[in-house]
Amino acid sequence: MFLTVSDQSSTALHILLRINLNYTIFWFILEILLFIFKYYHITYASSAFGIEMAIIFMLCFNEFIRQFFNIKGNLMLQTGLLIISIVYGIFCIIGYVFFIVWQSYIQRVEIILSAISLALITIEILLSIITIIRNSRAMPVLSKEQKIERMKQAQIRFQSSVKTD
Repeated sequence: MFLTVSDQSSTALHILLRINLNYTIFWFILEILLFIFKYYHITYASSAFGIEMAIIFMLCFNEFIRQFFNIKGNLMLQTGLLIISIVYGIFCIIGYVFFIVWQSYIQRVEIILSAISLALITIEILLSIITIIRNSRAMPVLSKEQKIERMKQAQIRFQSSVKTD
């Protein structure tokens, strides 16, 4: 908006969220393929395979919910949504740590894939905290004269763009 002093949403956070959204889909597909490979080549305990597959789906679902709240909170400047995404992010971190350390059979590819996701989430949480702090600061309020001046400038820019068309 031209009547506010500056835009408070974080561009870096939004770009990182879009990258992580695509990476989450990539991670999910590769993880499913790796589990299919492990199912046929490694003998699992009776319930371990099903539990770990369920954790993949729950983690992916949790990740998409976290990204939804983070994108909406960033674009709508809603501190509450950003805090919810940080809480979901903590659960996602636990899920990725599970795939790095605690799962039954760990492959190097899974360690690398999950470590990248862990790094992306950690950076997103830090950027979300920075955005919350930046949004909580009092934004300078424009005086009535400043608002009128900005309206006039916007009208002039609009009229000059219409004349050039």
